[in-house]
Amino acid sequence: MDSMQPVYTEVNNCQDCYKCIRECPVKAIKIEANRASIIRELCIFCGRCTLICPSGAKKVRDDLSKVKRLLRRNTPVYVSLAPSFISEFPDYSAPAMVAALKKLGFAGISETALGAEVVTTNTAQFLNEAGPGIYISTACPSAVDYIRKYQPELTKCLVGIQSPLMAHASMLRQWYGQDIRVVFIGPCVAKKTESDDFPSLIDASLTFNDLRRWFEEESFIPELMCPAENDTFIPAQASDGALYPIDGGMVGTIKNATNTSSVNFMHISGIANIKNALNGLDEVANSAKIFIELLVCEGGCINGPGTSSKSGTIVKNLKVDQYRNAPQLAAPSMDWSNNLPDIHTRYCFIKQDRPVKYWSEEDIAEALKTAGKTCKEDELNCGGCGYNSCRDFAIAMLNGMAERQMCVSYMRRVAADKASVLLQRMPYGVVLVDDRMQIIESNRLFAELIGNDASLLWDAKPGLQGADMNKMVAFHKVFSNVLSSGNDLIDRNIEENGRLFNLSVFTIQRHRIICGIIQDLHHPGLMQEDVMRRIKQVVHENMSTVQKVAFLLGENAARTEAMLNTVINNPVIALMDEEG
Repeated sequence: MDSMQPVYTEVNNCQDCYKCIRECPVKAIKIEANRASIIRELCIFCGRCTLICPSGAKKVRDDLSKVKRLLRRNTPVYVSLAPSFISEFPDYSAPAMVAALKKLGFAGISETALGAEVVTTNTAQFLNEAGPGIYISTACPSAVDYIRKYQPELTKCLVGIQSPLMAHASMLRQWYGQDIRVVFIGPCVAKKTESDDFPSLIDASLTFNDLRRWFEEESFIPELMCPAENDTFIPAQASDGALYPIDGGMVGTIKNATNTSSVNFMHISGIANIKNALNGLDEVANSAKIFIELLVCEGGCINGPGTSSKSGTIVKNLKVDQYRNAPQLAAPSMDWSNNLPDIHTRYCFIKQDRPVKYWSEEDIAEALKTAGKTCKEDELNCGGCGYNSCRDFAIAMLNGMAERQMCVSYMRRVAADKASVLLQRMPYGVVLVDDRMQIIESNRLFAELIGNDASLLWDAKPGLQGADMNKMVAFHKVFSNVLSSGNDLIDRNIEENGRLFNLSVFTIQRHRIICGIIQDLHHPGLMQEDVMRRIKQVVHENMSTVQKVAFLLGENAARTEAMLNTVINNPVIALMDEEG
């Protein structure tokens, strides 16, 4: 477990279900010793696994204690609040949210959307000066990570501008001093990677879920928040930047900022849609000027993994739009637009190497064989292991990311083979019966014991699967009684066709599946075993009786000896005791 990563696995909670692999868009999950772990070099920190893990084993790093430590120091701490707060905390008005955060100890609350507006201005200027080509937004750190790790040939298409958070953090430090502390609060898990990679700009990142938990710890109630006149966003309330958290919000703000008629705008949200959309971009690379807004969370940041609001995307979009169009709450405390840092960066152009190894067809075929897949027909591509195909699973095994036990069909065959071998090697007749009194499986010895040509039937259909138990044996009522009552029958002697059997019937699944074990008491080996068992039982009972008799005799002899000694030593007293 690496709890220092933005997303990690609590291994003790992992239930080995492979759902995280199925849902991970980049398969950044490694299975080792039946436990899933996240590979940082492969992960884009979209947070999808934290939402779908049924046992809660996938965790988002908790930075709340770190933020509380920052607040206990003398250095002022400022909040960069994501504009989607209005869709996550609809009960808090903007002044009430500012008042609540100040009550927690923050020196000032500013909107990340101010950084988004500066990003808009710089991007619009860049597009006006750029020639034909593909240009991709850098507002979503998870999308940038995906391109740098999985489509590095497209890094040249990224617009070299900081994300809204990085730009806003640079702005806050320019305005209020380089020694201040900056904490981001929003819906995004990937922002934690920005705080890790740029600690000189962003000190910590909290999700809305973290903030909600903090409010609950402090027993904050929105209705009881009484904002003062100065409980406003600093240095001003944002405008168009508030639209960034919705799908197409960035494109809309750029169109409003400048004349971009020569640009073909597109916006895509959802990592699956992004992966499909980016295929074949080389075909249109120089035919037009195209700007693409990418957001990994489907529907935009309002649906980020750090949120808990159950409202639908339309409702959230509406809240953001209404907030953007609401009148300004207060006049700006300063003219912030003239005192801005340079937000251009080359960070996003740096390709991030990830471990990739190409395997030969022979290697892949050998890996498939270890999972019992020796031909194309064995490759079911069922997805039970979490991978899209058996071939992908084999490559994952070769890369040390998967184990053959993850293959459901392979493990089913192994289990069936083990059970069949054990069943056939048992020295007793064994039969499994379902609630319709039909045989699920039996061993050959069962068929031989019950006779009535059952052995011939077993040869034609090994296991007697589907045979009617009512027609196979005369003592079928014993099985039906155990099925209906749910009470096991143990060690019952029965007679069938002049032969004496010992029968035990017990429940495997109550009222659904039972198991019968039958022994031929005339079989020499079994007779000897039964005789030995009975002799041991008789010996044990006789020894117990002897021990009891010896104890009683010993106790009586002791009392007699004591009485004789008393008579010899004092006959008068002994006589009085005897008469009394």
